[in-house]
Amino acid sequence: MTLRFVRWFRRIFALVFFTAISVQFLDVYHQLPDVWYMYHPTKTQLLPSFLNLLGTGSVLAGAAFITVSVVTLIFGRAYCSFLCPFGILMDLVRWLVTYPVKSKILKSTRLGVFCKQNFAKIAFSPAWNKVRAFFVGIAIVLIAFGGAALVGLIEPYSLFGKIFGCIVYPAASEGTNAISNFLAARGNYSVPSVSGHAAVALPALGLALIILCAISFLSAVRGRLYCNTVCPVGGYLGFLARYSLFKLELNPAKCIACGLCEKICKAQCIDSRRRNLDFSRCVLCLDCASTCRKSAVHFTWRYRSAKKTVVDDEKETETTPVTPASMDRRAFVKALPAFAALFGTAAKVKESQPLPKPEDSDKPYEILPDASPYYVNGTRPDKRLTPLPGSRSLARFFSKCTGCQICVSTCKSQMLKPSITEWGLSGIMRPFMDFSKGFCVQECIECTKVCPSDALIPLTVEEKKLEKLGTAIFREDLCVVKKDETDCSACGEHCPVAAIEMLPYKPEKHLYIPYIHEDVCIGCGACENICPVVPYKALVIQGSNHIRKAKVFDDSMRLYVPEEIKPEEIESAAPVDTDNPFPF
Repeated sequence: MTLRFVRWFRRIFALVFFTAISVQFLDVYHQLPDVWYMYHPTKTQLLPSFLNLLGTGSVLAGAAFITVSVVTLIFGRAYCSFLCPFGILMDLVRWLVTYPVKSKILKSTRLGVFCKQNFAKIAFSPAWNKVRAFFVGIAIVLIAFGGAALVGLIEPYSLFGKIFGCIVYPAASEGTNAISNFLAARGNYSVPSVSGHAAVALPALGLALIILCAISFLSAVRGRLYCNTVCPVGGYLGFLARYSLFKLELNPAKCIACGLCEKICKAQCIDSRRRNLDFSRCVLCLDCASTCRKSAVHFTWRYRSAKKTVVDDEKETETTPVTPASMDRRAFVKALPAFAALFGTAAKVKESQPLPKPEDSDKPYEILPDASPYYVNGTRPDKRLTPLPGSRSLARFFSKCTGCQICVSTCKSQMLKPSITEWGLSGIMRPFMDFSKGFCVQECIECTKVCPSDALIPLTVEEKKLEKLGTAIFREDLCVVKKDETDCSACGEHCPVAAIEMLPYKPEKHLYIPYIHEDVCIGCGACENICPVVPYKALVIQGSNHIRKAKVFDDSMRLYVPEEIKPEEIESAAPVDTDNPFPF
């Protein structure tokens, strides 16, 4: 009875938590209060918390990782069913495909018969310990050498973020816009449209769809197979669960080997014929406890010296307690050097470290050796050189970002997009600044508030205004002022920090051409976004390796001061017609 109550509590808690963590991806109007971001649920995710612990060395930053590890050593893998949104999503898929079998209305239909034949039963499967150890080792090596984005292709929270950030959020935004346009055409403006460009590139959408389809199929057919094979978090927690203080097992005195618990076990960890439960793979969904008619499923003290009955074919013998299969301890010991490399190569950047001032460097900005500030073979400078706000440096960003897409969903200007090749294949699905879709708003700090892995440090608005992400590079021969002798000062008018000064080009024709004050430019991309030249912009952002503190523009920096108008010219000017209500 107690385990059944815990099962219902788990379901309610999991649904509430799943809703809370999904809200951040569905906030199309960006109206969540600041207190939400102070305590947002993504901070509870295991890998982001682990990366926080590595990067800062702070116990508080890695509180979720430490807490989950301790809880697993006591009770087992509660995280997988209580706090993992990807695991909860798999449970929802499993519930959907088995619901027609239980429904009185649908069970006799073709849908009910199909679901009963293909999804209703799950048989016990032996543990794939070598596969689990392999993926845990791969994750350790990738994190140690700055491949956190590749770990995000197998890590559960990052996969969940890719599905919601690349499929659910764009669909919700486009659906809201469709409803808004439909109502506006009929004179109803109660539903405002979503600003910006929420759509993502087709390759990113395709990858997210592949992840969704693959995990939905596996969940429908094999339950939590992903959790006990590919998932590095599941592999790590499975190893800890092997030595947990309490464990779930089948009571040999009550179990009649009916097989009901085995058929419903999503983790495929119950062998009813042998009355054995592999607790290292158990995700504590407790469905088996609610199904067992004899209440044979129970928690037991790990060091309890009770004997257990093992059924071997048709013979029953009493033996010492059977140790459930788990990850190979030798494989885990072999991974310890990788752990050492992981801690040794992780960047320890303190949040309180101030940004370098412009005078701290001989150059106002840095360019990687293999990059050109101008176009190469008709393409713009490499987008890999543009760091995100709060990242401090590209190296730090690379070592921490897993591509979970939470910053993409919360970007108010919708200019953060998931990458495919922009960061190279090793940085697939990391966010990058797509200045063709918008620019980084000077007062917006949303992306820095939601990052769970500390790849983006939280900033204040005052700090964000002076963050120098890069410098605008001006290509004079592409500018319409010189190329077509057409008046244009869009870049100067839209620069939020007055880093672009318009200098006389042909005064007799009243033409002015932009000049970049490099120390003042913050690399927000407003000039690149507004530049009317196509297909190649006359102004592009060249990002910095390290974010620096920009200077504030003042009149002493001005290169061109218009001649003062003489008093006699003002007196000789035509008088204003006071009868005209619009004299200008």
